[in-house]
Amino acid sequence: MNETRFDNDSNPIGSQEDGEDGNALSNVYFYQTPTFVKVLMVLLFATASAVTLVGNGLVIIVIGKIRRLQIPANLTIVNLALYDFLMGLVAIAVLLPHLTRLRCVFVVVFGSSVLRGGVLGIGLCTINRYVAIVHPLRYNQLMTAKRTCILMGLCLLYALATGIAIGIDVAYSWGPLSTCNIDKEITSGIVAFQITNYIALVIIMTYCYIIIAKIAWDHTVRMAAATAAQREELSTFDAIMKKSKIMLIVVGTSFLFIMPNVIHTLLVHIVEASKLSASGLQILRWIRLLGFIINTWLNPIIYFYKYKDFRQAAKELFGCKPSSIAPFQPSME
Repeated sequence: MNETRFDNDSNPIGSQEDGEDGNALSNVYFYQTPTFVKVLMVLLFATASAVTLVGNGLVIIVIGKIRRLQIPANLTIVNLALYDFLMGLVAIAVLLPHLTRLRCVFVVVFGSSVLRGGVLGIGLCTINRYVAIVHPLRYNQLMTAKRTCILMGLCLLYALATGIAIGIDVAYSWGPLSTCNIDKEITSGIVAFQITNYIALVIIMTYCYIIIAKIAWDHTVRMAAATAAQREELSTFDAIMKKSKIMLIVVGTSFLFIMPNVIHTLLVHIVEASKLSASGLQILRWIRLLGFIINTWLNPIIYFYKYKDFRQAAKELFGCKPSSIAPFQPSME
């Protein structure tokens, strides 16, 4: 007796004997999902991708077109927005059938590279703000536009190298009954490498946040006790602190929303398949999906909601009359 297998979209891709590779089916994304739920999922993916592409694309265009915004701090924002933009394309790629080894490897390399680049972009934003706050007088020398672009390029190369390595790993493990479920196709060694990367980034970001929080608290105390003249002297650093607060909220929250992906991948590999119920896996996958969606929407929403200069630059880009109010631009940046 034969049993039909399905791909990530539950399309039949072959048959197998009863009991053979039975666990693989339960690990296929949205296996045995009702049709109306699949329709809702497609609409959710399409809407999420559209909002992601438009929102982050607007951030990229605004900073690319408005010269006064092209400072090192905003370059790291563009870098993060670019990876979020590409993440919107990943959501579209997931919906496409990838039944062959080549298609599966392409999706894996593309998705893994984008995700790794986004995580590195979060770290780069954090380091930029760390330097701006801890070394404010040397910030312009330490974090020039050229150095920032070099760091962005190195992060891109590392992300591509990691994505290609994962793609090679999936290509070697591919078999006639493979479902292109990256969580199951990659080996434990690759999973350990990814988890190590996340742990290293958590340590770095935690250290930066602790130091920045200490300096921010000291600055708040000084501002509370300062005279009018002293507050005027501290106004430049106060502007940097306000901008850094928004950026750090963005990158910290983004990293938090990526964590469900790490937890899901880790659980799939360290817990026996028999101990992971189908409903439990589905819940984890939905949490991870929502985390990715919120993460890609978060940046453009906060940038345009909190940064007056972003809103003003967007109006200028679409031909609206510039405001007479001077844009926010700390002199030390």
